[in-house]
Amino acid sequence: MTEESRLAFLANKSANIIKSLSDLYKISIQEATDIYYQSDTSELIANEISDLQCRSDKYLATLIWDEYQESAK
Repeated sequence: MTEESRLAFLANKSANIIKSLSDLYKISIQEATDIYYQSDTSELIANEISDLQCRSDKYLATLIWDEYQESAK
């Protein structure tokens, strides 16, 4: 995989996770984007740690939502 295709894949993956967050939790795309990019999980996905990018978008959205809920406490 070239660097360009890897970056395109990760950008698409991020967009799909943000869309899943918005759909699953009935929040705006902007709010979902903020939650996604403030999460530790998004950093792990971007750095391709633990092969998280191989997990489904909805699964990752729930992980990020759970992380968000924990940080709000």
